[in-house]
Amino acid sequence: MSDAEAVITSLKWDVRQRLTFLEATVFWTGELVTGFLTQTFAISRVQATKDIGLYLSLRPGNLRYDLSLKRYLITEQFLPLLISGLPQECLQVLQASRNSPPLLALVGNLPAVETVNPPARLVDIAVLKPVLQAARFGSLLEIGYQSMSTPEPARRLVQPKTLVFDGMRWHMRAYSLTHGEYRDFVLARIHSAVAAGKPDTPIPPDSRWERLLTVKIGPHPGLSDAQKRAVERDYGMVDGCHAVQVRAALLPYFLLASRIGADDLRRGAMAQQIVLLNRAELEPYIDFG
Repeated sequence: MSDAEAVITSLKWDVRQRLTFLEATVFWTGELVTGFLTQTFAISRVQATKDIGLYLSLRPGNLRYDLSLKRYLITEQFLPLLISGLPQECLQVLQASRNSPPLLALVGNLPAVETVNPPARLVDIAVLKPVLQAARFGSLLEIGYQSMSTPEPARRLVQPKTLVFDGMRWHMRAYSLTHGEYRDFVLARIHSAVAAGKPDTPIPPDSRWERLLTVKIGPHPGLSDAQKRAVERDYGMVDGCHAVQVRAALLPYFLLASRIGADDLRRGAMAQQIVLLNRAELEPYIDFG
């Protein structure tokens, strides 16, 4: 064990968490502003400065302070101490923090838990880092993308907006200057990503992202009354309906995850179990053909 690792092992849990957050922020975004630590952890600026000083004592070559930008920047010789630096690690943190605080207290006396995960899609770190930075700073990327509708990868000029996990794979929601519209790009199918500066004109708003739709699901009409009641309990339905708000841009993924499509009413009731109740209302936002 190195001296730095020995110090890390002896640190209090909250200090170690802050240093881990500090390192991950620098690694994935390329920079760190002291105020980011104070806001995230509700600590004083003095404490944040101490944390940065402690980190620099452990990894002095990882950061450099830029006087003109008034922030710390990553160096070319950056060597992770507290994180793995693997894309899946970053994506798992993003997924966990979507609905929960990034720092969770450990709870004891809980039963064993096992999860079944589908095969992970491989994401290149050389792709994920520029995607995160472009989304963070509103810059453009030139990507090489392999669409399933084209025989060969094609170049696309995009401005990433946000990352989306659909339950199976990660997408990048981005405005495609190549197509003049917002599109979703599967991260694992992006072969290269190169910074391409700032857009010359403001990117238009993403109306489908901003629009919230109410999706209503109910038991399949072919089920027996007892089976319908069981499904209603499963989903917490009220009067045979469960309503959930979904962004219009994410509606296709929600329906796919719910196994709802054009044939949900025609499929066997036991296989389908739930159906879409307000199909006509949602048809403008999804192709059910």
